[in-house]
Order: sequence, then C-alpha cells, then structure tokens
Amino acid sequence: EALKVNATVTKLDICHNQIGDVGANHLADALAANVTLTSIGLLQNRLTEAGARALVAMAESKPNQIKSLCGLAADATVADFSERYLDADDVLLVAFELRANTTFTKMELTNNQIGAVGAQNIAEALKV
Repeated sequence: EALKVNATVTKLDICHNQIGDVGANHLADALAANVTLTSIGLLQNRLTEAGARALVAMAESKPNQIKSLCGLAADATVADFSERYLDADDVLLVAFELRANTTFTKMELTNNQIGAVGAQNIAEALKV
C-alpha cells in the first residue's frame, strides 16, 4: 500500500525475493498507482509467465514513467545479465528493457537458462 502513495522513491530493487506470481500481481496493482518509480529490479523472483506478463503490462501502461523492470538506469547503454540464472520468464522482463530503453548498445545474456522460449521473447523484442 505504501508504494501507491509514495512520492519520493524512484528506484526499487527487490530481486531475489521469491515474490512469485501472487506478489507480482500485488506489486503490479501498487505500481499502477505510483507516480515516481522509474526503475524496479524484479529479476529472479520465481515468477511464472503470468506474473512476469502482469508486471510488463503494468509497465507498458506507463511508458513515460517506468523504464526498467531489471533495475537499470533509463539511459543505460550496457546491460550485463551474464551468469544470473535467468529463465524464460525472467527474459520477459529483459525483453521489456529492450523495448523501453533505446540507448542500449550491448546486452550480455551468456550462461543463463533462457531456453528456446526465452530466445523467442528476446527475438520478438528486437523486432520492435
């Protein structure tokens, strides 16, 4: 509830907290009302596709505000996600980065477990 009314926090990192889909849905609801957060670190939270898509949909509904779901700065040119144990559902959040941030010149995704579905999500984001 505090996130709904907080008017000072611009970056929040809750990576590695195992929030799961229930937490993701609560967070998406709170973030929809927030007007200051621009960067939220959400990787490695045991999300399924449904939870990741709920967070991405919320972020996409605020294109002038939320620029990162992976905790990156809005003007980042390099993103190193190497050896982070990311899976295909985490890659949905990374794919949002590719669509929301037009300043990237390099993104590293080596040594993860993204699989064919994750690769497809990245490929779709690169088409935009």
